Amino acid sequence: MRGGMGRWACVLALALSVTPVGADASGGEVQVLSGTDAASAVTVRARPEVRIEDRTPGAKPPTGPRGPASTGETFTDEVLLFLRDFSVPRAAAIDVGDSLVSTVRLSPEVGGTLVSVFVRQPVTYTVSRPSAIGDVRIELRGRSRPLTVVTGPRGQPRVTRPKQVGEGEIAVDAESLSYDQEANTLTARGGVTLKRGDTTLTADEVVYDRTRGIAEASGHVVLTDPQGTMEGDFAHLNLDDESGWFDNATADLQPSGYTVRGTRIEKQGGPLYSVARGVFTTCRCGGLEGPSWSIAGAQTDVKVQGWGLVQSATFRVKDVPVFWLPYLPFPAGTNRESGFLMPRLGYSNRRGFQYEQPFFWAISKSTDATVAVDVETAARVGLLGEYRYFLSRQAHGSFGGAYYNEQIRGTSQGTVTTTGEPANIPENRFVITGHHVQPFYWKSRFYLDLFAVSDDQLLREVDTFAISTRQDVTLRSTRFTTSQTGVIKSWSTGLARVETVYHQDLIDPQDLTLQKLPRVEAEHAKAFLDDHLVGGVSGETVDYQREDGYDGLRADFGPSLFLPFHLGRTLNGSLSGGLRETAYHLTDREQVAFVVPDDPNIARHFATAPQQPRLDTDRTQEVAEVRGRTGTEFDRVFDFRHLGLEKVKHTIEPEVRYFFVPAVGRPIFDTRLPACSTLAARGQRTQPGSNCDATLFSEGYLFDERDAVNQRNFFSYGVTSRLLGRGASTAEI
Repeated sequence: MRGGMGRWACVLALALSVTPVGADASGGEVQVLSGTDAASAVTVRARPEVRIEDRTPGAKPPTGPRGPASTGETFTDEVLLFLRDFSVPRAAAIDVGDSLVSTVRLSPEVGGTLVSVFVRQPVTYTVSRPSAIGDVRIELRGRSRPLTVVTGPRGQPRVTRPKQVGEGEIAVDAESLSYDQEANTLTARGGVTLKRGDTTLTADEVVYDRTRGIAEASGHVVLTDPQGTMEGDFAHLNLDDESGWFDNATADLQPSGYTVRGTRIEKQGGPLYSVARGVFTTCRCGGLEGPSWSIAGAQTDVKVQGWGLVQSATFRVKDVPVFWLPYLPFPAGTNRESGFLMPRLGYSNRRGFQYEQPFFWAISKSTDATVAVDVETAARVGLLGEYRYFLSRQAHGSFGGAYYNEQIRGTSQGTVTTTGEPANIPENRFVITGHHVQPFYWKSRFYLDLFAVSDDQLLREVDTFAISTRQDVTLRSTRFTTSQTGVIKSWSTGLARVETVYHQDLIDPQDLTLQKLPRVEAEHAKAFLDDHLVGGVSGETVDYQREDGYDGLRADFGPSLFLPFHLGRTLNGSLSGGLRETAYHLTDREQVAFVVPDDPNIARHFATAPQQPRLDTDRTQEVAEVRGRTGTEFDRVFDFRHLGLEKVKHTIEPEVRYFFVPAVGRPIFDTRLPACSTLAARGQRTQPGSNCDATLFSEGYLFDERDAVNQRNFFSYGVTSRLLGRGASTAEI
């Protein structure tokens, strides 16, 4: 259980889905930046006009209108900031794998939001004033190790501030502690954290017998060490020889990738484990969906870096038993090794019997690959592969591909497209995928994404790319594939991006699909009037190209203003407005129309419309919009000491909104095609629903949603009611 735990320098952008009440822009986002030294930073996206009240004991208020909002050092285990006039709709919290910060919590309160940053040790901190886009940055730096209760050589507990928790030293943190000197036993209750070396035990209650080195934990027990994480209802652990057991346990073994559940998981000392009535798998599907495969057994004995043996083993697919074996041996190595992986079996009327056998190749410490053979006896034979690499923590990627031969399928009769037409399935089919990211010049980031298929029906017929039902449905219903490459540079108040995007349309004709070759965008925001007003500007230029239909350049530029306001503590709201100038320069002026046949049995589709007038080469369009919102909040707090809660807050939040966009003139056309009988009388070829017996509808200069601006004069109102719960707070030792 012992070993070094490396500290990862990373940025965790954790969206808590707590969009602030009364803000048009998104907010309530938390970012945690872990540095390589003893420093971390927490950034909360609020509003530029927010007022910061530091409620941390011993906080130092600001000395003037400039400089930080507050500074201080912690004497408890948290930094408390109240963001007045900034509301989130519900409480949210995130756990952070940082050496200083353990949890960041946002809690709505009357008149604002309470930000609680729970720290693992005493820190000094600095709170910045809100930036132009409302970012509040909390910089934390470690002072020393946290207060711990240490059992000394005579069994007497003492509160100390050790430099480092040694291998033989126990550190305990809890709401309450009691010590039985005669029995040499320490009892901790309420949010208990017991740490020894790299091993951390948390539970509702822990009884530690110092004489025997045994800890018994109950209630939400979690044991974490470099080898993995184990959770259960009760645990009996010998901290000297690292043996013990968990009842009703779940274990996530990081080196091997196994997830294990059992009524009892026991570590017998050394690398020996035993699991009673256990289920294990390496599938990490997530969510409520069961693993694609798992193995259950009455008794499982495992020797790490050796072999395991399952007695009365049942192989299960989606938690459904498939076959039974009296004994099942399996490898239990923790190192990456080349070898065959678990095969995939299936049967369907269209595919026949399906067998997929993957092989994993551990090329090096930073590269590996997976190759698989897919056999579907009534459809196809395929070969799949994926290569993965890590050049550094910031530069990594993967590339894959697949090839399928449809010769054993025979005819594709009975297969239709999404428009109801017979599908033309090629004999040779392929898929190419890839992803790569790396740092670029001037602290920017280069990215590359590839996704291409040989034909429109492949993703709807082949299911070897999905590891879950949800992903399978997503792939089958994909509207188009996207391949893109570019460079993005971001800063605290804006970003700039240059990219090229290629779409492969899986429904409509590829000749009509718009490509962005290239796209350039930039945006920036700045606060004015002592941060009471936020101004922004954004611009974009895209060169749209396609084989048929109008295409060309589109340039877009727009300034905007955002003004939040508060009338006392009862009323809040905001006003925002913007202008946008859009210019078009077309290189092809032929219109693209939506064709609606008279015969409902003929599918509607898009096509070029030479029957309609050509668009002008140059055009400009001006758009303005105004938004307004105001609301209030009524709330009441009730005592509720159930379900692990201390209090419950009920809110009623009425609000009204207004949105106005003036009339925007764009060329709109509808053209009636001649009757098929008329063309036949002239001796011309007829195609019902294509060149006759149909109506064409088109709208010029419509590339994407930026162009689809319609007149709006919209007023809305509503009431939101929320019920928020707050757990018991953790007290200092």
